Amino acid sequence: MKITRTVFSLLGLLLIALFAVAPAQASIWTAENEWDNDWEARYREWVNTSWKEDFFMNPDKPLYYKISHDCADAVYLMRLIFSYENKLPFVINNIHGKGDISNKMRTWDRQPAFKRMRRFMDYVTDMTSTQTLKNDTYPIALADIRPGDIYVSPGVHSYQIVNITDTGIAEVMASTTPKAPRYLSRYESFPFYVPEDTAKMSDGYRRFKQPRNIHKRMQDQPGFSDEQYRVADAVDHNYVGFTDVISAKLGTRKEKPAEKSLRLLMALCMYSNDRGVYVYDALYHIKEMRAKGRRCMTRSEYDSFSTPTRDKRLGQFFDAVRQHIKSSYSKDKYSAPQRWAAAIFSEKPPQPRDLQQLDKFCKVELSLQSGYFMSLRELRKKADAGVLVSDPNAPLDYRWGITTEPPYKAKCPTY
Repeated sequence: MKITRTVFSLLGLLLIALFAVAPAQASIWTAENEWDNDWEARYREWVNTSWKEDFFMNPDKPLYYKISHDCADAVYLMRLIFSYENKLPFVINNIHGKGDISNKMRTWDRQPAFKRMRRFMDYVTDMTSTQTLKNDTYPIALADIRPGDIYVSPGVHSYQIVNITDTGIAEVMASTTPKAPRYLSRYESFPFYVPEDTAKMSDGYRRFKQPRNIHKRMQDQPGFSDEQYRVADAVDHNYVGFTDVISAKLGTRKEKPAEKSLRLLMALCMYSNDRGVYVYDALYHIKEMRAKGRRCMTRSEYDSFSTPTRDKRLGQFFDAVRQHIKSSYSKDKYSAPQRWAAAIFSEKPPQPRDLQQLDKFCKVELSLQSGYFMSLRELRKKADAGVLVSDPNAPLDYRWGITTEPPYKAKCPTY
């Protein structure tokens, strides 16, 4: 009898130990609060003050340290992490299967809290993209843009809005591809995009749906507005004209000429480097095709990787900045941004110091991690000469107009 009691006592201790190791909580975390206007205001404040470039590279935050992410991942993680830290529900659509993706998921319920949360964050980043953001967010009025809102161009890029300046500039942060642990980049400038999907309203300045509204139409979301698409159409999708409208709505004072030049140069730098991402994607796709024995892209592949519209808008943006400099240079010609902008467009050789400073401010990487760069002045010349090649099948040197002789001749079908 004594031995039996001992055995049962040992078994009891073992069971207690097992339950202590295996978490009893089935969900990722338990929501104790609900999203409302007050929590949205706290969220905006948190993004403005706590969402920093080193958020995923700070060893003092081991739960988030070195999480791999790209641009859309960072957007989702911003909302997810605030929800977790404040015991709010997190719910997004699951376009890959049945049921929503939420903090109530039980997939990792037997793992310790730290691992459970890390697995959930990795799962969310694997299941989402710039394409899914249109399902989990909705467009808002331009005067209503706040920190915590986002800009998305589905299939291309996305940004987190982290601050609104006194001149009405929506400052942004962003990650990039490929997915990796990295610092976020911060730009004191609007994203270089103008909403263009007037029919479906899938792009543009947007706000996350609250969990209770996740399955409601975007037109039924609180604060929904189609204004930005009407404004974009009215200015013929001109980036400078479009952002002038936003800054006038959001700002408490008017921009100085040099301030406007600086933000336009930042946007021009972002947009030019985004072209490098497109070129990289096309070259990588060609490499994959040829490994499978294919030489040419299909019609749909060609449409996905070619850049005729983007290249046309790059030229238009250079022209818009050129016009701004013509009208504003004499008002503040000694400021650095004005000199840099003038160095881009001057027909005469610019001062060496101005060119050096311009190159330190921005160089255009011709393909991701390629180590090949071009100055904004040189890219402007290529755009003016019309030698940028939009055909995704073209070699790197032709894509950027570095090689023009002999003229590029397509060896694959163009569409």
